[in-house]
Formats: sequence, C-alpha cells, structure tokens
Amino acid sequence: MPFITTSKAAGICGVARTTISKWIDEGMLKAFVTPGGHRKIIKQDLIDFLEKNSIQTTLKFREKKRILIVDDNPDDIRLLEAAFLPASDKYEIYAANSGFQAIYKIGEIKPHIVILDIVMPDMDGLKVCEKIKNNPETRDIKIIVVTAYHDKMKEKEAYQCGADAFLRKPIDLKKMVETILKFSQLPLPHSPSDLDAQLYDYL
Repeated sequence: MPFITTSKAAGICGVARTTISKWIDEGMLKAFVTPGGHRKIIKQDLIDFLEKNSIQTTLKFREKKRILIVDDNPDDIRLLEAAFLPASDKYEIYAANSGFQAIYKIGEIKPHIVILDIVMPDMDGLKVCEKIKNNPETRDIKIIVVTAYHDKMKEKEAYQCGADAFLRKPIDLKKMVETILKFSQLPLPHSPSDLDAQLYDYL
C-alpha cells in the first residue's frame, strides 16, 4: 500500500507542512506514525481528502475517473470513446451494451460516472438508473441519461429515477464535457471561446 510523507503531501496540496500536521491533529486528514516516529499518509486517504475538500491538484497519482458508457448502439459508444481519447490520462472509459451488462460492470469497475441510454434491450436505462440510485453502495455514482426521444416526460422520469443530468441525442459533446467537468469537480473554462479552443484540455 503506497504511503506519502507529510512533506510530499504539503507539496501536493500547495500548503506548508505545518498545515498538513494541523489537518492531521484536527482529524481532518488520516495518518499513522511509523516505528521511527514519522507521520505517513496512505495515498488513497489523501486522494479522498482532496476530493472531499475540493482541493485541486494536477498530480499524476490522482485516481483516474472511471466512466461507463451504456448504450446498445455501437456507433454511439465509439463516438464517446473517441471523444475521451485526448483525456486518457485522466479518464478510463468502459462500455456496456445492455442494462444487465451495465449492472454487472458497475459492480466490477465501480465507475464514478455513467452515461446511460434509455432505450435498451432486457432492461431500460431508467430501470438501471433506479437500481443504481437505490443501492447504498452505488447511489453516489453520477448518472447522465441520454436519449434520442425529445420527450419532456422522459426527462421528468429520468430525474425521478435519480438521474443527475439529462442530454438528448445526437449528443452535444460540448454539453457532455461541461457536465462531466462539473461531476469531476474540475474547473470550467472562463469563456465559451476557451471551451471551443481547448475543449479537451480541461477533461
């Protein structure tokens, strides 16, 4: 299990080492003491602390966000997979082509975000969304429901099932990126022109 010194943690967080010690003393940040009397922090505990307190860092050790695309249309899956290629250092992309396969993969990979089509064989996306949100172990997963049907009732049903966002097909990649940035707790570009010019730099 990887450990981090308080000095390295201070560099990651952009604060003084005394601040890290203060956070540890106050119980905000988990740490343990080695037999030699040195404080060490488990890497995952630091990652959890950064995310809980919305502390931004660009360091590579930070866990990649896992995104599961659930769609029975292989073309739509390929489109989204290609869209995330420039951000492969920050996101891991997985795919499922049915509701049942989605439930299985969610248990296997524990995604942070699910992009979920409504119309699918065996179990529709709304049912999948409901199952995710009704399970205490998966309810924190962010769900973006997508559909080709421009129906206000479907949008209402999606939110009633616990969806965190609703987008219509054909998918507007700019809106998708903005939504995922928000769910990933990453800063948005300052202007629409920045977003057009550097769309994937912020992923």
